[in-house]
This record gives sequence, C-alpha cells and structure tokens, in this order.
Amino acid sequence: MSLAPIQLLPPIMTTSEVAELLRCSADTVERYVHGHELTAIQIGRERRFRAEDVLEFVALRPATTRGAK
Repeated sequence: MSLAPIQLLPPIMTTSEVAELLRCSADTVERYVHGHELTAIQIGRERRFRAEDVLEFVALRPATTRGAK
C-alpha cells in the first residue's frame, strides 16, 4: 500500500484553514482555543495558528476506535 505524500502546511493559518484541515467548523476551532486546547496568535480581531501548534494539537488528541459489540 502506498501512502500519498503529506501536503505541506503553510506556516501560519487562519481559523477557516484550520477548520478545513481538521474537518470541523470554525466554531469548533474557536472552542478549542477558548478551552486552551489549541494555541492561537491574536492579530487585531483575528486569530492565526502556527502549523506546528496545529500538528501538536492533533498529535495529542486521543485516538478512538469503535469496538465490536
């Protein structure tokens, strides 16, 4: 089985870019920020996210599997 190469992430991403990457809504990304689970940089009224912070966030999330009943 061949794995596709990982697409390079931009070093700084917007909330909507992070939401697209995580396949969730921008509101969910905001909840992660407010819950101190995901680090953001505040620039004026907008937030930006460093790629390494987003990758660390994903790496620290617990993996779940569905067990057979």
